[in-house]
Amino acid sequence: MYRIVFCLMIVYVFWTAKGQDTLMINTLDKNQQVAYYDSLTFALYNKADYKSLIIKIKEAERLGVTFKYLNYRKAIAYYELRNYAKAVKYYEKALFDVPDDMFLKESLYSAYLLSGLTSKASVFAKTLPKTNQEKIGFSSSFVNFINFSGGYTFSNNNKKLRNSIANLDSINQYQDMISGGIIFGLNISDHVKLNAGYNLFNTKFERFVQNRLQHSNLLSQHQLNVGTEFYLKNNFSLGFTGGFYAIEKNYKSTTQISGSGSGRRRTISSSQSTDYNLSGLIFLNKRFAYVMPEVSFAYSDFAFSNQLQSKLQLTYYPFGNLNFYGITSGTIILDSNKNRDKQTVFSQNIGVKLFGKMWLDGMISVGNHLNYITERSFIVYDTYDPIMFMSGLNLSYYFKKVTVTAIYSWTQKEGWAFTNYYTNLLKYKYNNQLVNLTIKWNL
Repeated sequence: MYRIVFCLMIVYVFWTAKGQDTLMINTLDKNQQVAYYDSLTFALYNKADYKSLIIKIKEAERLGVTFKYLNYRKAIAYYELRNYAKAVKYYEKALFDVPDDMFLKESLYSAYLLSGLTSKASVFAKTLPKTNQEKIGFSSSFVNFINFSGGYTFSNNNKKLRNSIANLDSINQYQDMISGGIIFGLNISDHVKLNAGYNLFNTKFERFVQNRLQHSNLLSQHQLNVGTEFYLKNNFSLGFTGGFYAIEKNYKSTTQISGSGSGRRRTISSSQSTDYNLSGLIFLNKRFAYVMPEVSFAYSDFAFSNQLQSKLQLTYYPFGNLNFYGITSGTIILDSNKNRDKQTVFSQNIGVKLFGKMWLDGMISVGNHLNYITERSFIVYDTYDPIMFMSGLNLSYYFKKVTVTAIYSWTQKEGWAFTNYYTNLLKYKYNNQLVNLTIKWNL
């Protein structure tokens, strides 16, 4: 019992002292309050007690107390606590109080970069003197970046899987794939960026008909994308991207001939041709301190039908920095092909800084990804067989101007085959594993 009484006495003394302290502050006139908080926050800044510094500044703001370095010290406190999004807000406010402070401007540039506002950082850096631009390592170039990528996909949609299907009559198997590409980023102006990319995919294809391998080939797909992004006022961005595709296809048809019952036979005719397709996408987003919502709409005309896609995406930075972030999105795809009708895709990405300059990104995506358009239209899943599930890991290391990323992705796809004298259409699952390497050079 005496312990409870003792604890209550301690709490009473604490709150009484706190109340007396608040009463003392309230009895001071405005000039005395300004002097008190100016002196106190400066002492906390010198002690590097940034959490207490923020608490005291908020306390001063509630009392309507303001002074020249209030926002400056608050910005520094958030910056040192690695909440760069909040630091940006108060550095920008501090510029009105001390507009000629170069340390403040250099810190604001760094906060822009560390919170992901790269375009805003570039525009702001151009307002600084050349000596300060050199000090912060900023240089302006027409070419923003060059990105090279190359990878290989291993598939288990092979002879072993084919032999496991009972009463098989015919099957189209899309197997291993090799891919590569290049993307250029160009600075058209301070507020306009243009990205252009080319990708080539070569897929091994086999057709098995009537107990023999009828056809084996490499199918190629050429993909060209050009996209423009406009950085508007109040952290809005608007962009357009178009895509052109040359896709080699194999077709087969079945034709009934004489016979009845179990003796019925069908012949298979096949041909190969190249389809030429287009896609277009428009997106709009707005960056807030911790979140960036985005909406996009896309059109494509793959596989002799038309697709309309709408996507909602939310990118979030819960700690105000790039050390941990997430991207959640949901997509609806409407197809003029009645056999496909409406498709939905849900995706989740998580990125985290491991240590130093090493980042790890993880991703899962569920739904029918056939003709799914993402990454501002620079990734399009116009695959021969639909992808039903995706997961992946990206491990990135950031050098001074070069980023190297190793990518592993596992996908589950859906194929089809004819069995039982072509009377049954069998859908089956198979897995692909992608290993990819990208090198991005930021100029």
